[in-house]
Amino acid sequence: MIRIVLLFNLFFSALFCNANSFLVSTNQELQKVLNKVKAGDSVIWKNGEYKNERILFYPGRNGTEKNPIVLCAESAGKVLFYGNSQLFLSGDYLKVEGFKFEGDCTLSDGEPVISFSPESSNKYDLPNHCRVTNCAIINYSVTEESGKNNNYVAMGGTYNELDHCSFSGKLNKGPTVVVNYFENESYVKGSDQAPSTYHHIHHNFFGYRTYSNNGGEQIRVGVSGTSGTKGFNLIEYNYFEESKIEAEVISNKSCNNVYRFNTLIGNDGALVLRHGTDCVAYGNYIIGNKNNKLSGGIRIVNPRQLVFNNYIENIEGADRSMRASIVVMSGFEGAGINEYYPADKAIVAYNTIVNPTGNAIKLSVGNVSKGKSLVAPKNVLFVGNLVINAHDNIEALFKNYDNEATYKLTDNYNNGNFKIEGFNAFSDKDLVNINELFSMNRSVDSDLKTKIINKLKSFNIDFDEKDISIFKPEWIISKKSIGISWLD
Repeated sequence: MIRIVLLFNLFFSALFCNANSFLVSTNQELQKVLNKVKAGDSVIWKNGEYKNERILFYPGRNGTEKNPIVLCAESAGKVLFYGNSQLFLSGDYLKVEGFKFEGDCTLSDGEPVISFSPESSNKYDLPNHCRVTNCAIINYSVTEESGKNNNYVAMGGTYNELDHCSFSGKLNKGPTVVVNYFENESYVKGSDQAPSTYHHIHHNFFGYRTYSNNGGEQIRVGVSGTSGTKGFNLIEYNYFEESKIEAEVISNKSCNNVYRFNTLIGNDGALVLRHGTDCVAYGNYIIGNKNNKLSGGIRIVNPRQLVFNNYIENIEGADRSMRASIVVMSGFEGAGINEYYPADKAIVAYNTIVNPTGNAIKLSVGNVSKGKSLVAPKNVLFVGNLVINAHDNIEALFKNYDNEATYKLTDNYNNGNFKIEGFNAFSDKDLVNINELFSMNRSVDSDLKTKIINKLKSFNIDFDEKDISIFKPEWIISKKSIGISWLD
């Protein structure tokens, strides 16, 4: 046994003995060492406060999966950037860790704080398999009145990861985090499809932000112009609170993305599948603010979206047509790519809705403010959804706003003293506590089970068949389990 341990230690000593560390305190110093670094090396930025640093992390060589090239703070949270400071990544298998951007911000229009792309936005030199972790961007924002549009983090490239970061205090136009799709050599000009990105965004904290008009999302995945792109991005275990005014906390604008296990508390907006098709939202925990008529749950636009087994409570949007616990939208006649397509073939299944105000589930809601003719959704399935403590009337459970819509409403549940076709009523005494809501047995149709399982398999993510209808308390995350590790 002693011999095995000695050999083990010798092996790892040999593996890492060639790794180097370099200490820098300016971008100029960084550039000098980037020609020397190799897989496994670390570049350490000296503790301190730095103004107007344009950090270009473009090593001359790439890292590897097991040995990335690392750029990190000497002490996490003790390297502070402000002014017009930015950080750009370009290369493969790079890791950035421990930095803080806070205070006076003088960035110009269109300039992100952290960018998963080179400064020149060269579409053929984007980063792949890179990671930004344990970083914070706090109150590092220009004002709304400045008219500037930028992002805290802009993600390009493929297979990149953004995790355990904290973001708050953004005041101007532009999503906090945006996934951008870039053209490549095979891109067809005028196409709505770009290369897939396969990004993983997880365990991040999104705190207070506001913007008085459209364009103030916390996360946006894509844009309307490339909304036909199959993104295959996974957004999970993020925590959102105090997103103000904007109708979309999360805005999906591409195809084949998964949103799961996110916690949204006290936000004005909703998780919105705005553009693209074939996306999945499940296992999300959404709590609104009572007496806040801006709150929303999940809103569904465009064909073939799958929304199942989410927990949605205290959503009050009674006087705003596009806000409710679950909204399935109509489209526009002759819609352009940046407009609305009807949510045909949507599946809304096994969701739990508690204490809704107004209609718990809305079908055929349209954006009438645009003044265009609406096209109702077709072939929408509502099955196994549970509505608790709705008002004592039929429309509190479900309302369809267009007789041209086609849908199936079957085997849903409610605890009211009223009946509606498609809902099975039960007594309040059948429920003792919230955990019984999570574990309430709702039989799953075998064909639907197969469809859901096959859909999740296409994303190559772990999935338990019980996750279809039983909400797991461990999906609900706390602020202590996400964001930065170096809280002051």
